Amino acid sequence: MLDRKIKIRLEIDKTYKSDFVKKVLDDLPDWFEFEEAKANYAENSKIYDTYIISENNKDLGFLMIKETSSYAIEIYCLGVFHAHRYKGYGSLVVDEVLNLYRESYNFCQVKTLDEGLDKFYDQTIGFYKARGFMKLETIKEIWGDDNPCMIMVKSL
Repeated sequence: MLDRKIKIRLEIDKTYKSDFVKKVLDDLPDWFEFEEAKANYAENSKIYDTYIISENNKDLGFLMIKETSSYAIEIYCLGVFHAHRYKGYGSLVVDEVLNLYRESYNFCQVKTLDEGLDKFYDQTIGFYKARGFMKLETIKEIWGDDNPCMIMVKSL
């Protein structure tokens, strides 16, 4: 049996994290369809804390954290290569990274497409519910009438 060495690191190389975020998002077209959105996430990885999860020195996914106030953070973007989904990497990186922020922040939020509109985003909602997030509200002011934004929150 392989000796699995899973690591989570805060990436500081802006070029690497931007390129890596884009590469992962390109591998997830059911969630990240639009080039402009993928480019925006990749560019924002340069300014937000971006954590990379790896196993045996192979990078498998990332989690971006954005500070939204002195009391709250947001999971701005999360992605794991398609071939490595459903193996616990997303759960591990979310749980471990949120633990790092517990001492400094009270809440975490995540934004996603509202329930019942897309089977892939319904999976995303289920993932966050399993991590203890709850629906706060749905608003149309962020992404428009055709893409209602569900805001989910969790106490840290």
